[in-house]
Amino acid sequence: MLCDLSGGGAERLVLGLCAAGLVDQEVATVQPGGALRAAFEAAGVRVHEGTRRPGRVGLASFAGLARLCRAFDLVHTHLFAGDTWGRPAARLAGRPSVSTEHNVNRDEQARHRAVKRALAPLSNRVAYVSEACRRYAVDVEGIAHPGAVVIPNGVDLGRFRLGSGGAAGPGTRLLAVGRDVPQKGFDVLLRSLPPGSTLRIAGRSQRRGVEHVGGATVEWLGERDDVPALLADTDILVVPSRWEGFGLAAVEGMAAGVPVVASNVDGLPEVLGDVGVLVPPEDATALRAALVRLRDDPEERAQRGARGRHRSALFSLDVCAQRYRSLYADVLAAGSR
Repeated sequence: MLCDLSGGGAERLVLGLCAAGLVDQEVATVQPGGALRAAFEAAGVRVHEGTRRPGRVGLASFAGLARLCRAFDLVHTHLFAGDTWGRPAARLAGRPSVSTEHNVNRDEQARHRAVKRALAPLSNRVAYVSEACRRYAVDVEGIAHPGAVVIPNGVDLGRFRLGSGGAAGPGTRLLAVGRDVPQKGFDVLLRSLPPGSTLRIAGRSQRRGVEHVGGATVEWLGERDDVPALLADTDILVVPSRWEGFGLAAVEGMAAGVPVVASNVDGLPEVLGDVGVLVPPEDATALRAALVRLRDDPEERAQRGARGRHRSALFSLDVCAQRYRSLYADVLAAGSR
C-alpha cells in the first residue's frame, strides 16, 4: 500500500518488485493519481486507487482500505500515508502487515513522528532500506521495532548498459536524478559546477529548459523514464543530497558503470562502499574539487565505473525480492503458530 503512484524511489521499488513477480500481489493507494499507474498496469498488476484527498481525514477511504485488506494474506505498507492508513486498516481486517521505511526524513514534522511512533507496533515487521535508516529510527524517531530488519533496495540491473565514458576535459557530462527539493541538494551542485561542464537534471521540477551557471550549462529535463539511456551518455553521476535513506540513483549509476560522486550522508556510504567519491554535504568547494579530479583523470573514472558495476550486483532486484519473500514467509508462518 502506497500514498499514490508518483515516481519516487519507493514507488519505483514497488513497481520493480511487482514486475519481478515477487508474489501474487496487487497494489492499493491511499490517494488517487500518480504517473506510474500505467506502468503498474502494463506489468499486469491490478491497482486499487484510494479516494482520500490531501488534508482530509478520509474515514470512508480508510473503511474501503480495511475491506480491501481482508482479501489478502498480508499487507505491505510504504511511506507515511501508506503506513498511517495501511497499518490500522490491516489490523482492523485481521491481517498481518509489513512496513518498509525508505528515508531518514530529516525534515519531518514532530506530529508526523508522533504518529509513526504510535502506529509502528501495528506492523508485524519493519524493513529499513539501510542501516542508517534503522539507526535514525531508533536514535531520532524513538522507534525500536523488535521485528526490524535491513533490506537494501533493488534495481533491475538488466536495464542498464555501460556508459560511453566520454573524453576527459572541460566538456564533462554530469547527470543528477531526483526531485528538485531541498533534500536533493541541487542548489549546492549548481554552485559547484566546473566551467565548461554540462549538467542534466532528471526529475520533477518547476524548472525546465536550459540555463547557464558560472560557465556551465544546466539542462532541466523534468521527469524521465529513460534514466538508463541518460546514464549511457554520462561521464559522472552526482548525488549531492543533504540526507538520503538509500540512494537508488547511485545504484543505477553503478549499474551503468558510471563513476558516482555523492554526499557522505546516511545510506549513501553503505550503497557506494569504496567505489564512489564521497564529499561532505553542503560543501560546494569539496564537490567541485571531486568533479574536477574525476574530469581530469579518465583512468580513475574508468576504474571506479568498473568497480561500481561489479558492486551493483549486491543491489539486484532479484536479491531484494528474495529477501522480501523470506520476510513474508516468516510473518505468515509466525501467524499460523
